[in-house]
Parts: sequence; C-alpha cells; structure tokens
Amino acid sequence: MFPPFGSEGTHLMKQGASILAAAALVAIAAFAPVAAGPLEDGLTAYRDRDYAAALESWRALADKGDAAAQYRLGTLYAEGKGVAQSDVTAAAWFARAAEQGNAEAQYNLAASFAEGLGVAKDDAAAVKWFRRAAEQGMPYAQLNLGLLYATRRGGTADDVEAVKWLELAIFALPPGGARSDAATMLKQVADKLTEEQLLQARMREKAWKAKAEVKAR
Repeated sequence: MFPPFGSEGTHLMKQGASILAAAALVAIAAFAPVAAGPLEDGLTAYRDRDYAAALESWRALADKGDAAAQYRLGTLYAEGKGVAQSDVTAAAWFARAAEQGNAEAQYNLAASFAEGLGVAKDDAAAVKWFRRAAEQGMPYAQLNLGLLYATRRGGTADDVEAVKWLELAIFALPPGGARSDAATMLKQVADKLTEEQLLQARMREKAWKAKAEVKAR
C-alpha cells in the first residue's frame, strides 16, 4: 500500500485479508525538500513535467553512487517518464539506493518483490526490505510489514509482531483509507491474541524507536 505514480493518492491491491503495494513508487510530489543543486534541479524539472531535464540531473549523480538520485532515477523508469518504462531497470536502481539505506528505495524494492515488478516475486525479500524501511519509520512500510506477518507471507507467522507494526503504522498514517484498512486488519489479528500476547505486542511497540541507516558513500 503506497502512493502511486506521480500522485498524492494511495493505490491498493486487496488479496483476501492482505493489502499490498500494486506498483513501486512513492510520489515524487511528496519528496522531502533537498538542498539546492542537481537533485533539486531534477525535482523542479519533474514538477514542471520536463522529464528529460530531470533525467539528466539525476543520472549523473546516480552513476556516481548518490542514493537519493538513484532512487529518483528509479522512479522515472517505473513511470516511464523521460525514458522507456522498465520495471526491471527501476528495480535495479531501487536496489542500488536501498543497499545504501535509502528508506524510500527500500520500500519500493520491497513492493517490487511483493508484486514481481521487474524482479522475481519473492515474499521473503519483500519482508526484508519492508522491515528495513519500517525500522526507519516509514508508515506504509510498517503497514505492509504488519500485513505480511498477519497473512504469513514470506515465511512470517507472528501475530504479536503483526499487531506491533500495524499499531505503529496507524499512529503515523494520515487519516483516510490506509489508516482505516490498517485498523480493520489490526482488529482481526488482535482478536486472535491472548491478553498476555497483546501486552507483549504493546511492550514491543513502546520499546521501538526509528533508526536511520548509515548511508554508504
């Protein structure tokens, strides 16, 4: 579950009780501000729909190993803006940025694995990358990680962890569909737990703190 290509909305794909990402991109319009320079130039060009200029600004930095530029370049390939659309190339750029600790890229790479977009579908890999983004405090990653735990995908089977991540997501998500869906799933999972298990989940939730990853250069 995450914002779709170039918009502020949320695109959901429902599979029974699960709600997972159906495409691999966090909206560029929602990017946090960056310092003046090629990254900002590319963002300005993107918002002006000058995708060729955005591509030029970001590719040079991405080739030099800049994780933020690699992530943004991946979004262009995912959307097919300024380049031929390619989920394979998008996932490759997301992977390079994700390995450096970029949370948005980790989220998108997880979504790629969850849906088989540009990579072989791999729920275990999706869990790994959603968890890394979730640990950095990304609420949509926390939501999807909780859902994977709740639905046993990727070898997960831990309702206590599911409650922990779903509750963390609910606190951080904006009002609307995503939070409502998380609340619905939370109730379904929590109803299966004992009082002791619910207490354990709340203790894990209280002890959790976001941890930014050190980005390699």
